[in-house]
Amino acid sequence: MMRIYERLAHALPAGYKKTLHASFHYAGFEERKIERLIGFMVMFAIALGAGAGVMAYVFEFGLLAIGVGGLGAVIALVTLQTLVALVGDSRSKNIDIVLPDCLQLIASNIRAGASVDQAIWLSARPEFGILEDEVRKVGTKTIGGKPLNAALIEMAHDIKSDMLDRAVKLLVEGLDAGGEIAKLLEETAANIRTAESMRKEIRAAVVMYAILILFAAVFGAPLLFAISIQFVGAMSKLWAPTTMTNSMPETTGSFSMIKAGPPPITADELLYFAISAISITTFFAAMIISLIQHGNQRNGIKYIPMFMTTALVIFFAAKAALTGLLGFI
Repeated sequence: MMRIYERLAHALPAGYKKTLHASFHYAGFEERKIERLIGFMVMFAIALGAGAGVMAYVFEFGLLAIGVGGLGAVIALVTLQTLVALVGDSRSKNIDIVLPDCLQLIASNIRAGASVDQAIWLSARPEFGILEDEVRKVGTKTIGGKPLNAALIEMAHDIKSDMLDRAVKLLVEGLDAGGEIAKLLEETAANIRTAESMRKEIRAAVVMYAILILFAAVFGAPLLFAISIQFVGAMSKLWAPTTMTNSMPETTGSFSMIKAGPPPITADELLYFAISAISITTFFAAMIISLIQHGNQRNGIKYIPMFMTTALVIFFAAKAALTGLLGFI
């Protein structure tokens, strides 16, 4: 079975495989297991796509079942890749939170008389979480004979964190230049804290835009669609043949013949359109809010189920309430 997973991984295009490999690497998976995990993910996506195709065939979609199966496999693969990338982003975020404290502790150890590699080793504390493991790896590599600069650069490559990457570059340059490392680390920690404080202020400043998008997508759109369905249902009943027989006279002469009739779309057709539109709207609303709040769209994946479910519940509740009050459909 392991061989099958590896063959599936090797069958992927080189560029896409490299992207998947990087996602698993940043998520913290062991290097020797990544190939198998990629193959398993591909097989799982193919199985889900095949299941979707079979269901489509059962419901008599005909040849479209093949397209449904292929689309299902692609969606499953992209979703799994996004979830793995979210794990990597979570690791990066956790490291960014504790990085200033870790740099400050390393600087304190250096001022206490420890060498740089000893100070880094002594700064591996349980409260630093993931960063503790990475710092211990650096210490282990240096004890094994690897240069400290190389070990630090490898740690920065293992974690997708811009702050850690910049801090490591500054530390490496300081070590090469022979500067005052303790002061450099203290100033770097202070700059990271300042940058994080500014980031929080920016998020607070744009939170109103996120609230407006959330209200429009989750509350406004469902209510308007519910009202629209009631309007279409009312118009359809008013123009029904049983109630409007010969109700509008035909005008001839200088004026062309005018005939009024029911809406060209039925309430049932509008219902399906409303469900599709609400789902698409909440999907992109989650992406936009994530981009505003976190600077990337991937974090919006975790908001999609909540936004979509809430919007559909509001839509059907408003539709049921209007139907009970007006009784058109």
